[in-house]
Amino acid sequence: MSLEPPYPALPLDAPWERPGIGADAPDGPPGPWHLPWDRLAPAEAARIRERLDGRAYGFQATDPATGDPVRRIFTGDRLRADAEQTARLLAPYTPGAIVSFAPPRHAYGAAATVLLPAVTGLPVWFWPGDCPPPAVPARRIAVVAIPSAFRALARHPRWTASFEQLIFLHGGAELPPEARRFEADPRAVLIELLGSTETGSVAHRTGWDPAGPWTLLDDVAFAAPRTGAEGPLTVTGPRLSALPDGSPPDRHEMDDVVRRLGDRLFLRLGRRAQLVRVGGVRYDLGAIAARLRAALPGADVACVRVPGPAGPPHEEAYDLLVAGGGPLTADGVRAAARGLGAEPRLVRLVDRIPRGPLGKPLPAQLTPPD
Repeated sequence: MSLEPPYPALPLDAPWERPGIGADAPDGPPGPWHLPWDRLAPAEAARIRERLDGRAYGFQATDPATGDPVRRIFTGDRLRADAEQTARLLAPYTPGAIVSFAPPRHAYGAAATVLLPAVTGLPVWFWPGDCPPPAVPARRIAVVAIPSAFRALARHPRWTASFEQLIFLHGGAELPPEARRFEADPRAVLIELLGSTETGSVAHRTGWDPAGPWTLLDDVAFAAPRTGAEGPLTVTGPRLSALPDGSPPDRHEMDDVVRRLGDRLFLRLGRRAQLVRVGGVRYDLGAIAARLRAALPGADVACVRVPGPAGPPHEEAYDLLVAGGGPLTADGVRAAARGLGAEPRLVRLVDRIPRGPLGKPLPAQLTPPD
């Protein structure tokens, strides 16, 4: 008897309802599913894309000033334009199918899991990660990845070994240690996308260099900082999501701190909420967490920025949360972190680290008690 789970082929007459797009999509954990875009005649596929384009979709974001949830709105044609940018990045690799881990309740998943197959005509399988993988007949596949995707793939090495090429699209967070097993694999290509719910995808880079430069997508331009300077990545372009009242902003200041290298290139220094200055040196807590996960096999790690101790101005600190990873001690974890150059204020060994569907830690649930 086959152990393959059912990946039901959903009807293609209303993909905004099943599987659902945006914050109004059906509640509950997403199950596996399949959208067979390759079975449609060109005229029929065009009619469905037009209906996707003609709708507006709400997504939940976070107000940077208050931390409260706010609603942002993408029209279907803006999501499609986002997917078309990604399709151009994929085109040189000619994938025959898409396997996605990104739920379409979120903007990245809506564009890459629903609209990208729609514009390319490629069949897509949504794999939640907690079940066996789908049976995909294509030999070259694009994998729409979030951090948990690489952990799921690590559990199924025979499945990944069956493909001629794996093109990873990764967005939204630091690569987990499990992703590095593909770095030396000549079949594996990594395309990283940088963006947010407010902007859609804004930049990309290809390759496995964690310090490599990013390139703005074709329809995105810098609004700040100036060339050579450091500051928040501020962008302008035609795909910014609308504010709750429906008005489109002309620019958006992202949480990413960058050093601009020219008209299209920049280095990403980290997220503002994840940058701390300890001993006069600036550290990226996301990078520290990624390196600690690599040094502590099987552990999940999160770094939480906290107010610094009294003393020199501009000094900051962070707390370190570790879940799993075998018999660890707080002193041992502290020593590992100290080896990376920035010692945490507090180390907490916890049962689990709460994360959102795209793999990002949920900051409001990570703050330790006083």
